[in-house]
Amino acid sequence: MHKFNPANHKRLTSEERYQLMPPHLAIDEIKKIVDILHNNGEKKINIADIGCGSGFFTIPLLKTITDIKGINTKIYALDISEEMISCIKENIDGTDFSEFQKDCVILTKCGESRIALNDNLIDIVLISNVFHEIEQRLDYLHEIKRVLKSGGYLFLIDWDKEDKVLKMGPPAEERLSANETIELLNDAGFTDINIIPLYSSSFTIRCRK
Repeated sequence: MHKFNPANHKRLTSEERYQLMPPHLAIDEIKKIVDILHNNGEKKINIADIGCGSGFFTIPLLKTITDIKGINTKIYALDISEEMISCIKENIDGTDFSEFQKDCVILTKCGESRIALNDNLIDIVLISNVFHEIEQRLDYLHEIKRVLKSGGYLFLIDWDKEDKVLKMGPPAEERLSANETIELLNDAGFTDINIIPLYSSSFTIRCRK
């Protein structure tokens, strides 16, 4: 089972990765859901970025979401690596974010099989390029359901087994296809499962608890 080495954290924010996977494309999709929740009267929205790494998605997500007026947002940035937690903290501290914005991010170390969050806490979960590393995938999807509110959203992005180029990421034999992932999501009881075509080398799936 492929595991990312935290010592290679600079690869997570390399120019090659930004070109291959522009984070704003996924963040725009997440913002659409935030706007829907806000328009439905939600004043407080909790987002979890599982496997946040050095902040590839967390940091631009923080900027985008905190620019929305009238909502109180918390972004829970979770990773199993203390090194990654230190790295994202350093990267956030190195931005020009206000103290208010920085306080919107809660950095949390979590285990490989349990998410260190309370039940029914999160409106939107993002898990990017991590799912292929998880050994007990169905159990982990149930764990994601545990922390999601009823009707909450999951965005699952991962390296696609069907990608023929393999510019980055794990070898093909350690990847999943979108269809294999959808089958697991169905088994876990997720609904409203949709593939969103965002990236050439990765699939993006949005679904609901």
